[in-house]
Amino acid sequence: MSAVRASIFACAPSATRGQAVHLDTDPKGENLLYTNGKTVFIRNIEKPYISKEYNQHSCNVTVAKFAPSGYYIASGDERGNVRVWDTVGDEQILKLESRAINGRINDLAWDGESKRIIAVGDGREKFGHAFLADTGSSCGELMGHSKVVNTVAIRQTRPFRAVTGGDDNSLVFSNGVPFVYNKTIQDHTRFVQEVKFSNNGDMFASVGADGKIFLYDAKTGDKIKELSAAENGHTGGIFALSWSPDSTRILTSSADQTAKIWDVERSSVVSTFDLSSQGTNFNGQQVGNVWKGDNLLSLALGGDLSYLDPSTSKASRVVKGHQKAITAFTVSSDKKTLFTGSYDGRVMSWEEESGEGSPLQESSHDNQVMQMAYSGAQLVSAGMDDTLRISSLDSSNNVSVVSTGGLPKGVSVSDDQTVVMATESEVRIVQNGKKVGSLPVSYSATSIAISAQGTTVAVGSQDAKVYVMTLDGTSLKAVHTLSNNKGAITALAFNPDGTLLAAGDSAGKIYVYDVATGEVKIAHWVFHTARITSIAWSPSGNYAVSGSLDTNVYVWSREKTMKKTAILNAHALSTSGVAFLDEETVVSTGADACIKKWKLTHH
Repeated sequence: MSAVRASIFACAPSATRGQAVHLDTDPKGENLLYTNGKTVFIRNIEKPYISKEYNQHSCNVTVAKFAPSGYYIASGDERGNVRVWDTVGDEQILKLESRAINGRINDLAWDGESKRIIAVGDGREKFGHAFLADTGSSCGELMGHSKVVNTVAIRQTRPFRAVTGGDDNSLVFSNGVPFVYNKTIQDHTRFVQEVKFSNNGDMFASVGADGKIFLYDAKTGDKIKELSAAENGHTGGIFALSWSPDSTRILTSSADQTAKIWDVERSSVVSTFDLSSQGTNFNGQQVGNVWKGDNLLSLALGGDLSYLDPSTSKASRVVKGHQKAITAFTVSSDKKTLFTGSYDGRVMSWEEESGEGSPLQESSHDNQVMQMAYSGAQLVSAGMDDTLRISSLDSSNNVSVVSTGGLPKGVSVSDDQTVVMATESEVRIVQNGKKVGSLPVSYSATSIAISAQGTTVAVGSQDAKVYVMTLDGTSLKAVHTLSNNKGAITALAFNPDGTLLAAGDSAGKIYVYDVATGEVKIAHWVFHTARITSIAWSPSGNYAVSGSLDTNVYVWSREKTMKKTAILNAHALSTSGVAFLDEETVVSTGADACIKKWKLTHH
């Protein structure tokens, strides 16, 4: 067997309250460039389910920018490292790694010749560094700021100019090359969030937390005018600006949950996009934007990407996703819908074909989603908020909230929609949204599974044992205790006909037991090196797939137990969930907040 990645449903860009997110596109305007965690994403704007990732940084990446040539990307991280890497082909060959400053990099800019880079941020000795993209050697000094620098831009035509803006409320204008200090501009009264040169090279604009927009001459740095003095301006701080391709208009995104298009010559607002309906309170704050060709995109603090349509002053499309690690995952019975829950309690459904994601507000939790299961038209999720949410995803859209009485350790559901849930000291049976039975346990429960037929329940424990019981109506009766595993039982899965049980543990080992006799059937699935997080069987029961904290996914054969297919480093940090869509397709989720689809070839 072999596996190739078919698609990535990428996470949303990460955003921090009060901080601008500097998005970018490739020179053709086909792909959006952004960061989340340790990963840089290159995501197709028209077809967002098509994306590539770069995860060679050793700590969180904060910004990434395309070179004007389109052949390279520079990405900066929170330790001050800048990596310049090749975008042509899938090799992503590293061209340069340089320590630009001794702290978080907030923004990067390339010059128009794709030769020089300026990186700015929160350095201890200096707040910015100008260097050559191929050697890393210095090509100027960035002086004049007394606090963190948030943004940088370089004029794309000669004579080169650079402008930076920071938390000292000032802009610093530099001549180049080499870049040398020219003057400090102090028009803003609060933090400067973004600066950009117009595409024709005549002007540059700056926006800040004071809600103001200023325009300056690109060659001299002299102020031309304040744009934000016009009527219908923003009522909150402005985080982002982008110039239209013809340099006659500017797109701004603000904390007042709106984006606006401004006519530069007339100093007036042309369009206002109200984006407040997407986010509650501050999640709708607009913190980043891009304008490339016909694509105008604005990013909300909550991660939603709005595609703006100037002809209607509305968002024509909103692409949503998780910003935080996916911690729970399940698939609908018809395999056409995927469900994910994340570290921040958000629950989403995804169309398997298109990759379109929709938040399920009613199903979401106040805290981390621990586990999810699906049967019929019911989605069951257990959260760290000590609740079980049973959502009817048919026309009624009812949600039953059941208190778990303790931290849920696992949840599972049978084909007849009997829900079993384990806390550390109790197993509960829930039917029709109500608790109908329970069994106190003397061991410390860690996981649970019920067979599709609803007749057998398995409970994993901290003492490395699996307790198998029969379920008759609402009463549980002990049958076997399985004790071959070497660590706490962290994942359990019955095969489709309920005759086999796969048990994964904290040592990375999976044992397959015969449910009727309790005998070990398979003991060779031992290649994970860390805790098993999820196990699932294929529809035929001939294959199983497992995910682990070791970031890897393995597909196992029941017939040829020594054979395995390894998908190494499937997800950055860890893999949290796995499932089969059919015999040839596996889906996995992880701490990188992404969903990945893999095509298998059975040899």
